[in-house]
Amino acid sequence: MAASVAVATSANAFVWTPDRYAPDVFTTAGSNITLGLRASGFQANRNASFSSSFYNYQGMATSTGFAGAETGSSVSIEMYVDDSWSNGTRAGFWTTMGNGNLTFPIIEYTKGTSTGGTVGASEFTGFRWWQSGIGWTQTNLSVATNAWYKMTIGLTASLVTFEITDAATSTSIFSATVGNLGAERIDNVILNGHNQGIAGEYDIQYRNLEVNAIPAPGALALLGVGGLLGGRRRR
Repeated sequence: MAASVAVATSANAFVWTPDRYAPDVFTTAGSNITLGLRASGFQANRNASFSSSFYNYQGMATSTGFAGAETGSSVSIEMYVDDSWSNGTRAGFWTTMGNGNLTFPIIEYTKGTSTGGTVGASEFTGFRWWQSGIGWTQTNLSVATNAWYKMTIGLTASLVTFEITDAATSTSIFSATVGNLGAERIDNVILNGHNQGIAGEYDIQYRNLEVNAIPAPGALALLGVGGLLGGRRRR
């Protein structure tokens, strides 16, 4: 039986590059990551080249290092849901999947905001997930704030899998599956916040990023942290 191999949990071991627009704050320390959004990145304050709403999502990406078909793999990270977040906050865990990045599965926590970003008392607060061709699907979870949650996105031969776990108890509280649109591997992990100004300045705390591969029998000797990761982080 093929074994599962956790490639790395240290955020310092991954090479990080901006996705869409670089957040003002991105620091790593061991397994801990802080992503911070500030006023300089508000939509009204960015230069004309980045003035569209596309650049309201601001984050950092890292490659999984998978080169061929890697169905049976998964990526996961823990994120702190902070009670101090204001309406308009979006804090997420994104992936891209190939061949050709055909699918973009996401798990995101949003507070008091709709898909379009408007704010109001009736807008959604909680976890939701995204898949290409489907769009956002809201969960019916009622989750405590000031708590850590583990988000896992996986790939099988036919499906993309989503799971959310209460990190304190290791209890799975949500799962879903959708078709994988022909994807053969998880290419990238992206940590993203949303910065159009309505949520003000805020930080997102992550920890324990894992890339898990299930290699073919006999391939274990070829895998390792040094072989699959691109090197040390870039500032």
